[in-house]
Amino acid sequence: MPVTKEPLTQQLLTDEPQRGMITENDLKILWVARTLTNIDFQYGEDILNLDRSGIESEQKQYIEKQLLLKYRERREPYQRLLENLRA
Repeated sequence: MPVTKEPLTQQLLTDEPQRGMITENDLKILWVARTLTNIDFQYGEDILNLDRSGIESEQKQYIEKQLLLKYRERREPYQRLLENLRA
């Protein structure tokens, strides 16, 4: 086995990526997916809190619609980004 005098970090930077390694794109996909999960979780919490509240039914319906609009608004750019990263 040949011995090289290059530092290990230099070898790692110049070698081709090995199969099975997580790429930078994979990390971006994971980050965006986690962000979407956090948005989904927060929306679920907001809906549960609304259901448990003592607000009138008509007001609940209005607030629920507003929460859904805000949820979609927050989620949409991350969904597009995820689709682009997967393409």
